[in-house]
Amino acid sequence: MNLNLSMDDNCVFCLRKVPTRGHHVVPRCKGGREIAPTCHSCEDLIHKTWTHNQLRDEYNTIEKIRADERFQKFLRWLYKQKSEAVFKSRRNRARTDRKYR
Repeated sequence: MNLNLSMDDNCVFCLRKVPTRGHHVVPRCKGGREIAPTCHSCEDLIHKTWTHNQLRDEYNTIEKIRADERFQKFLRWLYKQKSEAVFKSRRNRARTDRKYR
């Protein structure tokens, strides 16, 4: 399981050639095994938009995450930015501060 940064892969979510790291599509604490190369910007948005339970139950594939309207809006914005830039997202207001269940 290689979770280190790499320049060899494109991010599977935004398809940009930027530094990536291994990201569990379904969080490991929820039984996820699939690892996909993901850039920091996409990983940050994913974890600030959906809870671990939502990633396990509803958004458990790359295709489902990419198809979501919130992610599509993020991609439209991201493609206008310089590829070297790394962005951090604010926490989704719909998410609670409660720990994972």
